[in-house]
Amino acid sequence: MGVSPSGAVVGDRVVVRYLLGDATPADWRGNPDAAQSDVTGILVDDADPLRLERDGEVVSIPHAVVTSVRLLSARPVRNSEIRTLEHVAARSWPGVDTAWIAGWFCRAGRGFSRRANSALPLERSARADLAALREIARWYAEHGLPPLLALPDRLMTASTVGGVEGIEVQRLTCDLTSLAETLSGTTASAVALTDTPAPDWLTAYAGNRTTGDAEAVRAVVTAGEGPPVFARIGADSTDRGPASIGRGVVTEATDGRKWLGLSALWTDPERRGAGLSTQVLAALVAWGRENGAESAHLQVETTNRLAGSWYRRLGFGLHHTYRYLTPDVHADPTGGR
Repeated sequence: MGVSPSGAVVGDRVVVRYLLGDATPADWRGNPDAAQSDVTGILVDDADPLRLERDGEVVSIPHAVVTSVRLLSARPVRNSEIRTLEHVAARSWPGVDTAWIAGWFCRAGRGFSRRANSALPLERSARADLAALREIARWYAEHGLPPLLALPDRLMTASTVGGVEGIEVQRLTCDLTSLAETLSGTTASAVALTDTPAPDWLTAYAGNRTTGDAEAVRAVVTAGEGPPVFARIGADSTDRGPASIGRGVVTEATDGRKWLGLSALWTDPERRGAGLSTQVLAALVAWGRENGAESAHLQVETTNRLAGSWYRRLGFGLHHTYRYLTPDVHADPTGGR
């Protein structure tokens, strides 16, 4: 048994459930009348045995007795905090066209990126009844898109809505002062910051993503409150695109806190391992602090364990997750009339 099904990586806070019995170390058996028990801690090693830090002590649990590993947020998070941060993130990547429907914030971005083409249940009044979902589906049909929902955990679950579940995404956060200290030894002099993305910046970011319209990419990445800034490290020669890129935008939450939204962090595969993404990140963090940001947020797909581990090493922690879902509703532009 491993921890990968939970989406946890080293540095995450987790709950490990394990069986009690002869295979369990004596100091883990606890109540002999119980069949299993739990332990909460920070994952420091996902090899066999699992090693967790709990109250300053590192403990080990053999894989043979582990029945589940559940990923937790880096600290206890209230539902209101999830809603606030999702508001901030949505405004920093709002797509091209938006609408509020039955408490859902609907974004359309000409088909480029799931974030820019999905609906979020941001208002407390958001409903998942058939009438609301059909109205959302009609709106997306008018934009030539299938309906896609982004469901933040604890705000709304896939089982509540029904449909085909898609990929899970982790929303990570970090205090900018701490992040700046971590990056203090990084030289960012090679990083250029511009108000608009160059054509090769757009090409690099688009990569293999599905889009037939280069202008759609530009429209999506230049949208958002802020406005955004675009970072790049040039290539070795004039016939190659940028070696590394990134995007940042500072957005103010309803409580007055300013957040630096980080996205589009990418490095040319042939140049990876040279610390270029770290340089881009350092430049964006410095820019964010200059513009009043106190915290940073970004998203990473749960299956992207390499990126997830890198962000944890820098000091990012899990705030919450969300999952994409295609609702089980057929869009009817006529409204059934």
